[in-house]
Amino acid sequence: MQPISLLLFVSITTYIRVSWAAPNEHCPPLGPVLPPPTHASSSPAVASSVATLQRFLDVYTAQFNHSAVAIGLKSIHEKDYILEYAYSPPNQDARGVQEVNSDTVFRIASVSKIFPVLGLLRLHGVSLDDPVTKYVPELLALNSQAREQSPIWTIPWDEITLGALASHLSGIGADLIFDYTPYGNFTPYGFPPVNKSKLLGCSGGLGLPECDRTVFFERFGERAPVQLPFSPNAVYSNAGFAILGFAFESATNMSFRDFVQHEVWAPLNMTSTFATKPDDFVGFIPTDDIWWNASLGYAEPGGGYYSSINDLTRFGEAILRNEVGLSATQTRKWLKPLSQTSSLGTLIGAPWEIYRISNVTTDGRLIELYTKDGGLITYNSVFALIPDYDLVATILVAAPLVENEATAIDTRIIFSKLLESLLPGIEEAGKDEAALTHGGTYRDELTNSSITLTLDDGPGFNISSWIVRGVDVIGSWSGLSFVPNPVPPTDSPLRFRLYPTTVQTDSHASWRSVAQPATPETIALIESQLLPPQSLCVTWGQLDRATYMLQAQDHFVFTLDSQGKATAVELVAYAVSMTRQEE
Repeated sequence: MQPISLLLFVSITTYIRVSWAAPNEHCPPLGPVLPPPTHASSSPAVASSVATLQRFLDVYTAQFNHSAVAIGLKSIHEKDYILEYAYSPPNQDARGVQEVNSDTVFRIASVSKIFPVLGLLRLHGVSLDDPVTKYVPELLALNSQAREQSPIWTIPWDEITLGALASHLSGIGADLIFDYTPYGNFTPYGFPPVNKSKLLGCSGGLGLPECDRTVFFERFGERAPVQLPFSPNAVYSNAGFAILGFAFESATNMSFRDFVQHEVWAPLNMTSTFATKPDDFVGFIPTDDIWWNASLGYAEPGGGYYSSINDLTRFGEAILRNEVGLSATQTRKWLKPLSQTSSLGTLIGAPWEIYRISNVTTDGRLIELYTKDGGLITYNSVFALIPDYDLVATILVAAPLVENEATAIDTRIIFSKLLESLLPGIEEAGKDEAALTHGGTYRDELTNSSITLTLDDGPGFNISSWIVRGVDVIGSWSGLSFVPNPVPPTDSPLRFRLYPTTVQTDSHASWRSVAQPATPETIALIESQLLPPQSLCVTWGQLDRATYMLQAQDHFVFTLDSQGKATAVELVAYAVSMTRQEE
């Protein structure tokens, strides 16, 4: 073998090393591994999954006498829901609806937090990297209320950005209005007697008036910081979203309530979404419930809104279609993590709770769910985007503080069961459609080139045969003179899989291949000697590494017809185009 430069050696050996997969053998790029199915509802696998989930929900909700549940799961590619479910309990307050459906209004609590972030993202000249004091300078005066003028008791407001508030990285306290004091005698629990001078005199619940902006600026300075801004651990803060509302109003000289009603909800026909309590007859109200009427005052943008399954689904579809006033690039940026948590399965966005699951598909790959959970005593909600499948999921629950129903009914269990039941069927539907739109053999007789794409239990397409100019690419790849063989002789042959990217037009779609040179046994052996989990799953470092005449060896470009069906594929680095063969 001829000597090669150190830089080239590092590049090539890195390419081979990062080709090694995760312990389950496969390590696809994060994101969709096949185009999302466009007709999932017509799939027998999905129909069976829906029936199974509905049976579970019927049994699960039957135990509740006072609690209502509404659920929706919808693809942006279909008119109707994949799953639409509602449960009406035998006992409920006469003020509200008696039969729950997808138009029934619930309180959505912290799902409200999505809207002030969206509002700020839509403002020209405003950046989430801007310090919040640029828009709300009066925050600086809050430190005069602190117990002491020291970092233990004062908040470095000039160091806190809008983005820090949106992603719970500001380090400020969680709340002001949700204080134990108005809700009973807590001295039996070790607390001191109440100092009446410390009472807010407001909360919005239990008959107390709502707290307004004046109260916030008169009293929030008494709250000590929890962390410094941008500390490793995010700190959930409702107060941060109230401040984002203040910032929006300062930047626009417009009330945030008016903006969200006229610029977001009205264009999307979200006629059952409200910033303040709507007429009782449109909502579900648990028997004798007091939280339906509660007003959060200045904290309204962080948890005060009301909505329905249909409206939130429309909103979710608009996000995934880039129809909420952001460009496609801005939307992709919005749907990204900004912070980690102490949970391996949870990241934080603005304001997303991003759950990472790897136990619902046969290939065990990582799937990210962009969610926002909400809870306001008797109302709980989950709003979720599943970009890998172009799905929107919404769960709305009202459970009163009787017969322990508020603690017995759990939106997390419902959401987990929905994912566990339906995603495997959605996955199968996607494979069935991909087989029709992209699978099979492509051939160019002139150059004696062909490639065959098949589907199995793994992610994406398996490249089962790959011939270019009469050369077996798979069989010869490891023999390239500058590529050392990293696989022991007992390992299986090199394998390639093919995955879509986000780069596409109506007539062409860019895909990338990933090499798999090791068996699961070899992967497990090496992983057992490394501390970080899935250390060998670094496909992000493999893509576009091997090039020929400046074109990537892993680059495939499909030509699509008007129905999205592939008619040909170009292997860019090989300068070969092949036509799809009819079965």
